[in-house]
Amino acid sequence: MKELKLIIKILETKDELQPAFNLRCKVFVKEQNIPKELEFDEKDNIESTIHIGCFEYNHLIGVARLIDMDKNTIHIGRVVVEKNCRKRGIGSKLILGCEEIAIKTLKLPFKIKLGAQIQAEKFYENLGYKRVNNKIYLEAGIQHIDMEKTIS
Repeated sequence: MKELKLIIKILETKDELQPAFNLRCKVFVKEQNIPKELEFDEKDNIESTIHIGCFEYNHLIGVARLIDMDKNTIHIGRVVVEKNCRKRGIGSKLILGCEEIAIKTLKLPFKIKLGAQIQAEKFYENLGYKRVNNKIYLEAGIQHIDMEKTIS
C-alpha cells in the first residue's frame, strides 16, 4: 500500500477556513441531508475552537474541529473526509493529528469526547475510543453514540 503524504494543520484565516466549511457542507448538508443551520453553529466562531485541516498535495481532503480547548475535557467533532478519499486511512490520520495538536496545546491528562455516528463506532474503537454508555440518540436525524478517550 502506498504511504500517505498528508499534512495536518490548524486552519486559522478566513481563506483557510472557507474551504473547510465548504467541505463540511458538501458532506453533511448535501450527502447526509443535515440542515445547514444545524451543521454550522456558534462553536465554529469562538476563540477556544480549533479547526483542523488534512491536506494531500495542497488539496484539503478532510476537516475536524476541536472545541472546549480551554477545559480539561475537549470534544472532537464535525469530522469529514472528501468522498473520493475515504477508505484510505485518512480519517484515522486526521483524528490522530487532532490528538497531537491537543497534546501540544493542553496540560496532560485530559479527555477527548465525541458524538459518533453509530456506523463510525468501530472506526473510533480502532483509535482507542470507548463507548461511554449504551444510549443511542438522534442528532440531525442520524443515530449517534457518545465515546471518549483519555490522553495521559
